[in-house]
Amino acid sequence: MISEVGFLYDFETYINLTAFTYIISQMCFLWLLKPVLKIKWKNFSTHNLTELIVGFLGVSYIIGYLLYLIFPLIPDLTLFLPSIIAYLIITILCIGIPFFNKHPDNIILWGIGGGMIAEMTCAFIFEYVSGYRIFIVMAHVFGAFLKIIFTIYLTRILDIKNSEKEYG
Repeated sequence: MISEVGFLYDFETYINLTAFTYIISQMCFLWLLKPVLKIKWKNFSTHNLTELIVGFLGVSYIIGYLLYLIFPLIPDLTLFLPSIIAYLIITILCIGIPFFNKHPDNIILWGIGGGMIAEMTCAFIFEYVSGYRIFIVMAHVFGAFLKIIFTIYLTRILDIKNSEKEYG
C-alpha cells in the first residue's frame, strides 16, 4: 500500500522508496503463498499447452513493450529493476500455480495475476505514456479487485493446503 501511495503521489521523486516497499510487499506476498508453491509435474496437463504459450507470449509482449517505452524515462534503476523482477516472478507464479496444483480454488490466482498485470500496466501508462485520467482510475479499480481477490484466496488457503492429496 505504501508503494502505491508513493507511486501515485510522485513516482520520480520517491522511486527508491516506492521500489523498496514494493519489493518488501512482494516478499510478503510470496511468504503468504508459501503453502501452495509446490510444483507437481505429474499434475501438469499438456492439452492446453498451445493456449498457455500463446497467452504467455501475448502478455510478455505487452509487458516487454511497456518496459521498453518507460525504461529510458526512469530516473534511477537501482531498485526499480529488482522490483520489476519481483513483479514478474510473482505474476508468473500466480498464473502458473493453477497448472500444477489442481484445486478448484487455485483459479483465483489467475484473477490475482491478471489484476497485477492490469494494475501495473494502467499505472505506468498513466505515469509515462498517456496522461488520461481513465488509466489511473482503471489502475485503482484493478488494485481494489486484486486486494479483494487476494483476501478471498487467503481465507481459503488452508482448505487448499489440507485437501492437497484429494486433488494432487
